[in-house]
Amino acid sequence: MAQEVTASPKVMARHDQLETFCAQVLQRLGVPQEEAEITARTLVTANLRGVDTHGVTRLPAYVAKLKGGALKPSANLTTEKETIATALLDGHNGIGQVISFRAMQMAIRKAKAAGVSYLAVRNSNHLGACAYYAMMALEYDMIGFTATNASPRLAPTGGVERLFGNNPYSIAVPAGQRPPVVLDMANSVVAAGKIRALQKEGKPIPEGWALNKYGEPTTDPEEALKGILLAIGGYKGYGITLMMDLLTGVLTDSNYGPRVKGIDEGAEPARIAHSFMAIDLAAFTDVAAFKARMDGYI
Repeated sequence: MAQEVTASPKVMARHDQLETFCAQVLQRLGVPQEEAEITARTLVTANLRGVDTHGVTRLPAYVAKLKGGALKPSANLTTEKETIATALLDGHNGIGQVISFRAMQMAIRKAKAAGVSYLAVRNSNHLGACAYYAMMALEYDMIGFTATNASPRLAPTGGVERLFGNNPYSIAVPAGQRPPVVLDMANSVVAAGKIRALQKEGKPIPEGWALNKYGEPTTDPEEALKGILLAIGGYKGYGITLMMDLLTGVLTDSNYGPRVKGIDEGAEPARIAHSFMAIDLAAFTDVAAFKARMDGYI
């Protein structure tokens, strides 16, 4: 059944029509049909889940990077190292959604064979909402995990230099009769996309979201975007975002820390890194019993 998506504060669109539109835009820029459809589906799914900051609003940035040459229109995902349960993949600056979709498919296949899998990807791009890929594991009775690094937005605790990305991650756990439990979060108090949205509306941001470039509290969205996003839980959020960078960029020898290029830097490859994990429930417990425990927990 078609659902409505709020593509902007003033525009409503049927989700299937919006998905078709996004895919057609990407195909006009040389993206193969299947890859364009994967990318469009991830974007619209983010909107349908209420994560508008990672939905169709990202399409213009992808278009700019495709036109600028930093984003390759056709994904060429190669395996650089591999064991029965692990793999290091190289995305060669392809579309992050396509790379991540295929990497998670491989993680699921490996978890079927080994019980648990861990895949790391280098030289990729912005992947959208992490939850999409973690949730791919659910239909196979698996727990899914996705993490990525990102362009610098956060400073170390007490610092004023942007050294770390928001470096989001997602964990998806299946249940039985109840919906799955899905965590999808970054490590700042709020995503930069929400600040951009308020900037477009000419509204201030709440106190406690960001600092300006001098390390002073600000409610001005423009100053916040030039400055530093504050980490959740102070030093604890800083510690989590640091570790996600180690599990992605440093592990894969891709870009990390301040080296990661932003989604709005159209001319330079981002060389973002991701990690994907799948845990097969059957390797640890009776699947039906686990799902019954999850229903009871929920």
